[in-house]
Amino acid sequence: MSLTLEKLEHGNQVVQMFARGNNTSRHPVSTVYFNHNMSRHEENHAPAQGVLELHKDFLKKKNQINSEEFDDVCEMIDENQEPEIGDPLRSSFWDIKDHFDRFLKREMWLGDEPAVEFRLEFPRKKETWPGSMTLFANSGGGKTYFLVQMILRYLRSVPDWEKRQIIYISPEATIDKTLEPLRKKKWQMWYQPVDVSHDAYKKSGLDAGSFYQKHIESKLDGDDLIICFDDYADAAPALVPMLTQKYNSSLRVARHRNSGVISLQHTYSGGKKTSQSLQSNRHIVFFPQTQMARCVRFLVDHLQLKVKESKALVRRFASLDRHMVVSMFSPVCIFNSKYLHLL
Repeated sequence: MSLTLEKLEHGNQVVQMFARGNNTSRHPVSTVYFNHNMSRHEENHAPAQGVLELHKDFLKKKNQINSEEFDDVCEMIDENQEPEIGDPLRSSFWDIKDHFDRFLKREMWLGDEPAVEFRLEFPRKKETWPGSMTLFANSGGGKTYFLVQMILRYLRSVPDWEKRQIIYISPEATIDKTLEPLRKKKWQMWYQPVDVSHDAYKKSGLDAGSFYQKHIESKLDGDDLIICFDDYADAAPALVPMLTQKYNSSLRVARHRNSGVISLQHTYSGGKKTSQSLQSNRHIVFFPQTQMARCVRFLVDHLQLKVKESKALVRRFASLDRHMVVSMFSPVCIFNSKYLHLL
């Protein structure tokens, strides 16, 4: 099995690459695919230095070689040569070559392509199911900003007649400054904020059931939606049980109604409110620079990675970007704007 930029008959799309500065989801530069069976000429080809750059210090330490010797090994790999018998670099060559072959199939790093980035996007065609997604971060951790930018790129990219309604349920729907770009007049036809704060509930003068029916249920009674539940556990306490039930039921029926369900939560270990979302999500987004221990725990508990491997992966992602996206369905992988790792 291998990652490739070639679109093959039985390949699965993993993620698209876009030019940095392209603030739409149109015109991807390239697309990464995954394929189980590939001929030699269909496999990825890349210089050894680029493929091994993120692992350079580890491989040098493991093989007890210096930078110059490492560069010599990379050059031999690129030229399809091997050291002579008795050459002191021979054992290092085969160890590094083994890592190169494995990383070439399972990783992509865009460090040598700074103008290009991997990006998670909503599908532009309305008939394509948007899937479900959960973003985990502390308050101020970047989850709302990440989602708002996704929504804006989607709105800029899709013709008006094909845009989905964005239903944004949040106790800070009217005061969160991160949401201001979506409140602009040009998006009012498609962006519908729903304030579920205690103040909004109290000012309505309605009981919980009536408020829920009038302001929430009526907006969710449709198809082809993108429904965002932003920290709904912090809503007016009387509304939380109904919101929790609605979120869980939306996950079950969303695909049948061709609607996307997005949840923004503080931590993945939040009990019943997150257990179903983990099983139902297509993508989970973490922000490892501020949640490193939780990211490691998630990879161990839910993707069955070993602790040592999980820690190394999370540190690597945290050093490269603010976020990391876990794709939960085949092929299971993790990526951010610069780095893609197939599990």
